[in-house]
Amino acid sequence: MNFKERMLTAMNHEEPDRVPVMGLIMDPATVTQVLGKNATNVVKLLDKPVVGRAVRKLLDSNRFWDRMYFKNFSGALESATRLGFDANWAIYAFMQVYKGETKEEGTALNDVFGRVWTMGTDDRGNLSVDYSQALCPTEAGWDRWVEEKSALFDQVIRNATSFHQKLVDAHGDEIMPIGYAAPGIFENSWQAIGFVDFTKLVYENPQFIKRVVEFQTNFYLRYLEGVMQSGVEIVLGGDDLGQKTGPLMRPDLIEKLYGESYRRVADLVHSYGRKFVFHSCGKIYQFLDRFVDWGFDGIITMEPTADMDLKRVREQVGHKLVLIGNLDVSHLLVKGTRGEVDAAVKKAIQDAARGGGYILSAAHSHPYVDATRLRWMVESAHEHGRYPIHSS
Repeated sequence: MNFKERMLTAMNHEEPDRVPVMGLIMDPATVTQVLGKNATNVVKLLDKPVVGRAVRKLLDSNRFWDRMYFKNFSGALESATRLGFDANWAIYAFMQVYKGETKEEGTALNDVFGRVWTMGTDDRGNLSVDYSQALCPTEAGWDRWVEEKSALFDQVIRNATSFHQKLVDAHGDEIMPIGYAAPGIFENSWQAIGFVDFTKLVYENPQFIKRVVEFQTNFYLRYLEGVMQSGVEIVLGGDDLGQKTGPLMRPDLIEKLYGESYRRVADLVHSYGRKFVFHSCGKIYQFLDRFVDWGFDGIITMEPTADMDLKRVREQVGHKLVLIGNLDVSHLLVKGTRGEVDAAVKKAIQDAARGGGYILSAAHSHPYVDATRLRWMVESAHEHGRYPIHSS
């Protein structure tokens, strides 16, 4: 089987020749490791008066941003191919330099959804960004933001469509790009408002929250259609519905606010003949049956540091969901020994791969995931993942 056949066979809960392995490579730190390139310390450049102004101007250019962002993910897919993965996710994001209320240019970005992202670097100078601030904490603020950014919402969809198409054209003969429409409806709803303000408004101003969810749902459906125009056959969507100890919000409240939106998402993807996989971090056992009810085909992450046990998940959902992920990125794929990586891969395959419906991957991505350990993971999967899967 080739990589595409292997992935699609697993997605159909059938046994391919071996367990597929999916990469979650996206961080420049991993790309520079694998491809042997030097990092560009963007934050350091921004601190230089003359050069910093030029870099900020470039970052605010739609054309430059798209070229830079495509280059990184093209490198991610090339890296995943070199390491032996069958697939790798591809996530589009569009940001602009955040000037703040004082209009001072700093080392921060804002996205079209009303979030501020702080730029930083890892110890090798690679760029990283982290969500840090909500820009629309009130109904008036959110309405004003959406009105001001209306043209940019359309631009983001055009950019994301082109981004995925170029990646498929450039890399689709070597690896399976997985289209990732992110962030999702829940995160887009609350992160621009702020979690505390959002949860208060759910009760104090439910009609406003209803408008926000409707707006984000309609945008997300358009976004998904753009991603699928590239021809990707597996589509990821995602919202972090959980934290380390359990759901971020009561599952029945998530159902009330977002259940119908998620059903619309799954129905749209299925109308194109594609598969929909949902990403969520955190301890999400209470959502598993709802994922099935909403029509999702699979889930990805199953974060082991949030007590997500792969065997328990498989026992709970059977083959109603394809399972992807579960290899730890807090220790195992950062500084684990080869023996530890091998043992974790063998256990994951034993716990979830019989009958198909399991795709091995890391639980997530961050700058300190080590490329050598990713290679060990792939090699172990090739060794231990041949079907039929025998008991250890």
